[in-house]
Amino acid sequence: MNDNYDDDNSDDSTGGVIFKISNLDFKESTTQHRLSLEVASERIKHDKTSKARALVADTPDFRHDPEKLEKEGLTWKETGLQRGDLSEEGMEFVSWKMVRGYGKMFVGKTNRERTKDNFTVEGLHKNRIWDIYYLHQPKEIHPNPGLFVPTYQFQHLLATINARLNIMLEIPRRTDEAKFKLVFGDGNTPRPRFLGRSLSADRFETLRGLVPRPKPEDDLTHGTEEGQAELLRVLKMIANSHLKGDKSKKNAQKRSEAHRQWGRALKRTQRYLGLRERTAAGATAQPPKNIEVSEPLTVTPDSPVRFVAIDLEAWERNQDKITEVGIAILDTPDIRDMAPGWNGENWRDAIKARHILVAENMDLKNGRYVKSCPERFDFGQSEFVWGKDIPQILKFLVNDSPHQVVLVFHESAADIKFLQTINYNIYEANNVLEIVDTKDLYQYVIRSPNQPSLDTVCEYLGIQTRNLHNAGNDAVYTLQAMVGLAVKQRQESLRRARGKGAQAPQHHIPVAEMAEKEGWTSGGEDSDGGEAVRSPLFEADWAKPEPELESVASQAGQAGQAGVIDW
Repeated sequence: MNDNYDDDNSDDSTGGVIFKISNLDFKESTTQHRLSLEVASERIKHDKTSKARALVADTPDFRHDPEKLEKEGLTWKETGLQRGDLSEEGMEFVSWKMVRGYGKMFVGKTNRERTKDNFTVEGLHKNRIWDIYYLHQPKEIHPNPGLFVPTYQFQHLLATINARLNIMLEIPRRTDEAKFKLVFGDGNTPRPRFLGRSLSADRFETLRGLVPRPKPEDDLTHGTEEGQAELLRVLKMIANSHLKGDKSKKNAQKRSEAHRQWGRALKRTQRYLGLRERTAAGATAQPPKNIEVSEPLTVTPDSPVRFVAIDLEAWERNQDKITEVGIAILDTPDIRDMAPGWNGENWRDAIKARHILVAENMDLKNGRYVKSCPERFDFGQSEFVWGKDIPQILKFLVNDSPHQVVLVFHESAADIKFLQTINYNIYEANNVLEIVDTKDLYQYVIRSPNQPSLDTVCEYLGIQTRNLHNAGNDAVYTLQAMVGLAVKQRQESLRRARGKGAQAPQHHIPVAEMAEKEGWTSGGEDSDGGEAVRSPLFEADWAKPEPELESVASQAGQAGQAGVIDW
């Protein structure tokens, strides 16, 4: 049996919204199937007629007895219409496409698995009668007629599911509500016509093939100009209803791939630090047997690497005025024969730092949103440097480094943009292996969708911080955080590899299938993170004429979000 919920290019797309339950929404209307809440409230005190029968008998009851509701789904009052007869004026409809797609577009993850069988063709027709209507659509919308059912019957379906599963589903509010309460006929435009009563999934499939040919009055052009525009808007809204789910599904795929890339970047960072051996093609990386899980073996990396963490502070009233530049450097040859210690604490002393105060902006202080402390650099002496001379310092430390460079940021997009402001373009440095963002590494380690502050990451690693928002201090803490995340995660993975178990981090997804689906895996213990992934901007021709160069630089500044700059 065809399991597509509509012939009209239907799409079972996913959404992520969980809706609260409310009683069936009765409103004053010209149709006999609805009643005002005020009248209903009075009558419910005196009459115990079931809710579904009340839709017909004008005496609603708001009890939720699943057995009764299922029986009532088989006892709708006959419409009195013959095939091809026009529906009642003012009657509210929902597209069959939306009925079939509701479970995947409007049910949250918590209940999606529990309710999925209710929205298959078989599930929708189990113990249920549907009155099916059709509407011939303009060819530019779709060549096939659209199928519709009364909104009150769909509301009853949700009430039955809610009562049976003790969950909370309802017609969505705000912008999506209109898709479930369609009213046709404005400006003398066509209204849906009765097709027949469906008693089963087989009967429904039969009815789909019995739609009569259009009648002259079904021509849209017989309506007023305003009426035609409104009907076209409604039909386009129905035809495009799956796009919300498509977007959500695509975004979920992007997030999943970003998570995997974060995990691979973490493994490459471990490799650069000598915490993970490079895996030869087809070979399996095995941790040496003499490794103490508390102190992973330091192996010689592929080649020496210089980690350079950069942090910049800008004036809160004008982001084009940079007030501080912080730089922290860790050269891997300096830690080659040193065990990392708990969360990499032994390696922190090997980090060298510089704190530059931009001389012409030294009087600009932040305090409205974040209080700055430019005078409190805790890892050396601050330097006063004119802004025009700072690019040369950065080029000396990065572009002219004796080793290949891995740039490290916390929330890289902002700092990369600020670097452009002082006329330093990181993408001109040909010796940069890649860019690492401690925000991404942290989110991967704890399996969290929430972006952390630098302070949050340091607190997680037990790094004592002071005088944050001093660019020099922040650069040092960023580099310490990168080292700590790499060491901590490597120690955890070695424990798992040895079968000794490891405490799951906060927010960790315990189910392997879910972790794989959400991208919280990076190839297993046998993988090494693969080759370094450089932004295409590193390959740009920076010798272009000035206007073109500015355009590419602007692109560089906008990059930096997950899946953009590094991957």
